[in-house]
Amino acid sequence: MKTICFDAVTYRYPDAPAPAIRGITFDLEPGELSWFFGASGAGASTILALIAGVAPRHLGGVVAGRIRTLGVDPASSDHTHGRTAFLLPEPRVQLSGVAANVWEEVAYTPANLGWAPSRIRQQVDDVLVRMDLVALTYRDPATLSGGETQRVVLAALAATQPDLWLLDEPTTALDGAGRAQLASLLRYEAQRGAAVIIASEDADLFCTLADRCLLLHRGRVLADGPPKSILQSEQVWECGAGSTSVATLAREVRYHPPHTRPNTTPVTEAEALAVWRR
Repeated sequence: MKTICFDAVTYRYPDAPAPAIRGITFDLEPGELSWFFGASGAGASTILALIAGVAPRHLGGVVAGRIRTLGVDPASSDHTHGRTAFLLPEPRVQLSGVAANVWEEVAYTPANLGWAPSRIRQQVDDVLVRMDLVALTYRDPATLSGGETQRVVLAALAATQPDLWLLDEPTTALDGAGRAQLASLLRYEAQRGAAVIIASEDADLFCTLADRCLLLHRGRVLADGPPKSILQSEQVWECGAGSTSVATLAREVRYHPPHTRPNTTPVTEAEALAVWRR
């Protein structure tokens, strides 16, 4: 069964002059790491909100077309509760506010789902090790840095063993080590069989991590395919995507004199620097 199905979906926020999403159709598979990429306002965050049932259920607005998340209409069902992990751009707002330490924070949602104490202990301990958070086990969540908070919220989501991950700009507060841990977590979750869906402008990480890239522009899907081929296409520049360091390097190389230009637009920093060193 497809994890996500969008069939000619259009969505307009309340009082908005134009739709945020316009006639989008796609399917997303279990075990697939999918990346929605585009300039700010292209519609990636809105797609996550529709998949989660937040829009229009809580945000209002009007949706047309057909959406299925884990087999049901997410706007009219609680069937996905406990099966979906949704990371917001500001993770601090996702802390429970009642946990005395990081261990309790990570255990909070499994406990609310009614898991047996032995299962909670095993899962929380495992996730803290995988996310390299053991040293923070007894820290008050309110005292954590932005990057530490991001990793704790990710651990709390991972502890529920979700069937679906929705991550909105998941790298914003992470340093290099944190980004590596995020990449390891998401690949692990995809290999476990979860569908992992990311909305991010971070081409530096997701051009190599994601299995699939859907390039968005003004609420439409312009291209859908392997991330590197999408980032090398002219459409990336035509729609104004590419605000990260790799994209900036690639843009500079692209406008070199014709005799110094590569045959394809470089995607990684190493590729861009190799051209500059000729």
